[in-house]
Amino acid sequence: MSNTIYRNLLDEELLYRVAQKKDQEALSTLYKRYAHLALGVGLKYLPQEEAKDAVQTVFIKIWTDAGQYKIKSFKPWLYTVVKNQCLMELRKTKPTASFDTENTFDFVEYEDHSHHKMEQEQVLRILESCLSKLQEAQKACIELFYLHQKTYAEIANYQKLDDKQVKSFLQNGRRNLKLCFGQHKNSIS
Repeated sequence: MSNTIYRNLLDEELLYRVAQKKDQEALSTLYKRYAHLALGVGLKYLPQEEAKDAVQTVFIKIWTDAGQYKIKSFKPWLYTVVKNQCLMELRKTKPTASFDTENTFDFVEYEDHSHHKMEQEQVLRILESCLSKLQEAQKACIELFYLHQKTYAEIANYQKLDDKQVKSFLQNGRRNLKLCFGQHKNSIS
């Protein structure tokens, strides 16, 4: 299979190839897509070298254990696995420490950041406005994918589309949202 074909496969299809066929190119494609994001998660918890090691460990586990997992949406699953791996590493070095993983951003609420809260509300209003301007199919695909965490296959089945149409609607919807946000950028600043 050529590299172009691998780049066009969904994450879940690549993971299936890793799990069922021990396909190194499929794992390599997943790594290229997500290693930098996984490292970003790791850096929230660990120093750089340790975070890199944690990411490597996660991708090794994907290679060796992929068949054991039933993953509907790869990206959020990977985020959780990387975070858990980092927390395990932290517990090895500081076994008595407790780590608050549920409310990592709650500390912001206790400071006076009302201007941030107003800005977030303004961004949400703009998002709602921009979503309403999308074509109906684009809007539906965006909402199902991002808000309801549905896979391309689930969206295709639900919307009576093929995977390529779903991919196209998502790409065009994201582009249109970005353009719409760009037009409203000055009102946020």
